[in-house]
Amino acid sequence: MKITFLFLLIILSLFSCTQVSHKQSNVDEFYTEKGEWDSARLPFIKPYEAVIVTKESGWGMNLDGIDGDTGFFNIKKANIIRSVIIVYYTNSLLHGNYVKEGWYVIIPGKKIEKGFSTHKEYLKYLESVHITTEPILHDIESIANYYEDHDTIDWKNIR
Repeated sequence: MKITFLFLLIILSLFSCTQVSHKQSNVDEFYTEKGEWDSARLPFIKPYEAVIVTKESGWGMNLDGIDGDTGFFNIKKANIIRSVIIVYYTNSLLHGNYVKEGWYVIIPGKKIEKGFSTHKEYLKYLESVHITTEPILHDIESIANYYEDHDTIDWKNIR
């Protein structure tokens, strides 16, 4: 009886392990890779991600240059709403000029990267892409803490 129970327990353990690894293999590695030993990363929507190398520059993001910018640093908050990446940052560049604060709205599926230096312009653009209520943006450190504890980022569950 004990041998049968032990055998059943081993079979169930192996089966559950194969289920977990099978489930993980369905997720693109872009969304599960946490970064290298000398930098951390947070995946947004492929190929967009936030990366931190030094605390001085904070979290940064590379862009494709569609709106003229190739990236920025000091990300403070972000969120993804209906396949739209929204980022708020401070003390960095926007269109070659230093700004105290800026917002970026990125729609990868439509190859759109739009940067704004005023809250009013940002809200007006959100409205034009049918986001009529200003979305809550999550603190970048809260996002990083959530991702550290989970395999992927579920943007609706970040607190």
